[in-house]
Amino acid sequence: MYLSEDYLVFELHHRGEERLNRELERRRLIAERATENEAPQVTDVSRPPFLVRWRRRLALLTAAVSGSGHHGGPTPVAS
Repeated sequence: MYLSEDYLVFELHHRGEERLNRELERRRLIAERATENEAPQVTDVSRPPFLVRWRRRLALLTAAVSGSGHHGGPTPVAS
């Protein structure tokens, strides 16, 4: 089977682009992993997680409905 020179050049160019894309993706993953390992593990200690806040609100609402807590007055809701 005869392949033209243009086809061979196209194939070389196409495979070169594929190899370059694979190499760039590999380098991006390596850089991403390096930044994950270097980044300090920062947590927001001043604000409790969502479930903790939700349980606190639920407890306050339950106390307000049952009448305990503030002697029948309005119950403030924590933020």
